[in-house]
Amino acid sequence: MSSTSKKKARRPLIGPMERARRQANYIRLLAFLVAAMMLVAGLKLELYPQLHLLGVAGLLAYPLVAQGILFLAMKKDKPQKPVHQALMQSDAMIIGVACALLHFALVPSLVLLIIVHANAVSSGGLKPWLLNLLMTSIGALLMGYLLGFAYLPPDQAPVLLTVISLLGLGIYVGASSTFAHLQAKYLKQAQELVTRQQQQAVEMSRKLAKYLPPQIWGSIFSGKRDAKLETRRKRLTVFFSDIKGFSAISEELPLATLTSMLNSYLSEMTRIALRHGGTIDKFIGDAVMVFFGDPKSAGAREDAYRCVLMAIEMQEQMKLLRQRWKREGIDHKLEIRIGINTGYVTVGNFGTDSRMDYTILGTDVNLASRLESACRPGGVLISEATQALVKDRIRCRNMGDIQVKGFNRPIPVFEALGAQKDAGAKNRYVSAQTSGFGIHLDVERIRNFDKNTILRTLARSATDLKKTEPVSVNYEAEGFSLHVDSEAIKKREREKVIEMMGRVAKKVQTQVRV
Repeated sequence: MSSTSKKKARRPLIGPMERARRQANYIRLLAFLVAAMMLVAGLKLELYPQLHLLGVAGLLAYPLVAQGILFLAMKKDKPQKPVHQALMQSDAMIIGVACALLHFALVPSLVLLIIVHANAVSSGGLKPWLLNLLMTSIGALLMGYLLGFAYLPPDQAPVLLTVISLLGLGIYVGASSTFAHLQAKYLKQAQELVTRQQQQAVEMSRKLAKYLPPQIWGSIFSGKRDAKLETRRKRLTVFFSDIKGFSAISEELPLATLTSMLNSYLSEMTRIALRHGGTIDKFIGDAVMVFFGDPKSAGAREDAYRCVLMAIEMQEQMKLLRQRWKREGIDHKLEIRIGINTGYVTVGNFGTDSRMDYTILGTDVNLASRLESACRPGGVLISEATQALVKDRIRCRNMGDIQVKGFNRPIPVFEALGAQKDAGAKNRYVSAQTSGFGIHLDVERIRNFDKNTILRTLARSATDLKKTEPVSVNYEAEGFSLHVDSEAIKKREREKVIEMMGRVAKKVQTQVRV
């Protein structure tokens, strides 16, 4: 490293407040230099007695004394603003004394008054300026009294003194303007720095938010929740899911394919969980843990209903994902198992002051995990406690009692089949797959501006299939997926495929409102 670089590295950084303090000292020094220069000029012209040399010495010494007072105040960590205000009033009194020493010569006195009062107005406003007027008057009256109110008439003031006074005013105004420009520049730099830091903080918070449930991130940043170790007992509905045989599949698939598949799966499951208001606790490989009821709750019944509805939608979404993965060359029939239980758990921040985890603990959490392990692939297994809360709105099938690890008594369980409102012809889901054809529909998720495009895609594909023209379609929209490869569709299934597309088109036409 060069010597120049070392000097730069050792140079301390000066903040905007320190720059402002230094500039105020420079301005004060310049103002009293101008006053001393006028008094020296008067002494050279023999307008004032030699005793006024003490006044010159006082005018030159005062800025140094003021700077020392500021330094001591800063060293003792005293508030800077009251000290600055007191020194500004002291400046005004000393300038009043200087006017008296100049025998109230018109132009020199006006120059000094302009200097001190312009500084007061720009630094403090109207109230400090009025106080400045008072202090200037006091200083002028006291020194004027001691000097017998000596007065230099304008017609007796030498031109040289007037010129020197105006020259001093010009230098002061120029220096003040330069300092004001620098101060504006420093302020702009400080604002830009603050803006950059705010942008960095926002970007950092966005990145950190990806590691926290949105509900927790939002409550912490809004100040409703503090990041401290605390827990509470609360009735929650707990959800667990995993992909059957995922460990074995992960050994067979290439790493890039496995990563892409897992990320797409978790992304879809996350979207569904957040849409239903679930708090995503964690991902453990392919396993997902979600709970409802904290930090926000819609009531035990509504929390349980939303959780079961979310689970059913996740199973339906898996049908779409399987169709997509099959087109990508993943032939494994991937299915998920889901377990849900409702009960009192301990929820909150666990860990240490330096590293904590927002999660849930308790026997009812373990039961939800055990139900997931006992669930059939593609099913949603819920406990009796959850079924009691959702039975009016969710169609359930009694699966009897099962014995699970860690529980001495048999556990009554139910399989959630679907929402009551989706029974029969009103079912929101349609999903079918065969060689060369795959279709998936979730009526409630279709966006109204996609409706016409979906209908045109279905109509065109069905028409071309009827004409035995080659068809190759891969189309996905929110809540809809269609794959058609006419060359792979078996002849005996072509009519069924056309009929299926017709039924889906009718469902979209009648149930999706624009």
